Amino acid sequence: MMNAGTIGLAVCLCAGGLTGVAVGEESPTTLGVSTGRVVDVAHIYYNISTGERVVTVLGNGQTAGADTGLSSPIWSSLVGNQCVDQGFTTNFFFGLDDNSGTTSLATNAALSDFGDIATNTVVDCVHINWVTDHDDVDADSDGIGDGVAGLGGMWSWWDVDNGRIANCGRTPLIAFTFADLPGDTSPPGDETLAGYTVDIDLVSSFSSSSLSFEVCDTDSDPQSASIFNPGIGNMDNDFDGLPDSDLDGDGLADWSWRVRFYQPGTHDFDSDGVLDGDPADGFKPIGVTFGAPEGTAVDNGDGSWTWDIDTSTPDAGTGQEDAFALYAPDGSHAGLFWFGGFSCDDDGMGGYTPSAMFSHRLYGPGIVVDGCLADLNDDGVLNFFDVSLFLADFAAGGDYNSDGATNFFDVSAFLSDFNEGCTFP
Repeated sequence: MMNAGTIGLAVCLCAGGLTGVAVGEESPTTLGVSTGRVVDVAHIYYNISTGERVVTVLGNGQTAGADTGLSSPIWSSLVGNQCVDQGFTTNFFFGLDDNSGTTSLATNAALSDFGDIATNTVVDCVHINWVTDHDDVDADSDGIGDGVAGLGGMWSWWDVDNGRIANCGRTPLIAFTFADLPGDTSPPGDETLAGYTVDIDLVSSFSSSSLSFEVCDTDSDPQSASIFNPGIGNMDNDFDGLPDSDLDGDGLADWSWRVRFYQPGTHDFDSDGVLDGDPADGFKPIGVTFGAPEGTAVDNGDGSWTWDIDTSTPDAGTGQEDAFALYAPDGSHAGLFWFGGFSCDDDGMGGYTPSAMFSHRLYGPGIVVDGCLADLNDDGVLNFFDVSLFLADFAAGGDYNSDGATNFFDVSAFLSDFNEGCTFP
């Protein structure tokens, strides 16, 4: 797909200009700010089990690939402009990593955002994003950058975590590190940055390969997931009468996701003893976009604002708060941070203060609406590519009809499903 010090933060505009601060809850600190206009380049679908990649160039008027009904959104924080109803047109992104001297950001600092979800929730696809100013080229003319050598990111998901508000064990579930992330292919002198969104499919629909995970297991039954922490939902290691998985006592499981970026020349992704990429390429900004669950900005009438989450939506971003956690390059917890309080009041410079929430989405197993079992690559079409995938899986010992053997009956079952055809919704 894509091949301890002072920690600073940067709030950046997708359009226009803003001066603002990020504030640490324990010891308020004014930190560096940068601005820039983001051009959303593409949405990428990537199946981590099969290696399939589908690029949807947003300039073509599309925003995502076809939804075949195999996954359903179960938790979402995608609303970009939280103050659109108040007449603002600007979206924001958060510059997490930039050691160029233009901001006070520390390389390899990690951002962690958190929320709540029902116990025993299976996740089979995750939505991530990044915004970058690193120069890139598009030699293969597929509409996206070919990849910046050594520019990488690590995304991870955690059980038992709510911004580390209590001293109990945060437990990792899974982490992915991607190297050579696509960058900015705009012409020299262009002051824009490039934005990418990616859906990482964790499951191959026709084989046993899976990296799906279950959040907050309570019964040691992973259901359809391959990765889980057995029984973690029932543990009470701090003896406070509440399960460690529910630190805020709201009856839902606490989970978090984290992202850490790597500048070129700072990390050895292939473990060959040589740092990947050239530091001479420049330590340029890279970060993530702001987001929010479906909801409404509410003026509290006392100078403060609240983001009222619409919990009636199937993928309500339950548990989102106007705060996020930071971790230093050595992994130590640097505290919770915010931006001085969410507000849709004009700050005198044409901007609003975003809530400290970031764009992210979880998907869970859905219902196959059309029953099209032979559409192995889930692209909404039956063709040679599905046959090719079946043959590759069969050669690797795949069990298409789930009878415990790889033989003629698997071939027969696939051909029957393929010849039957599909009516896609």
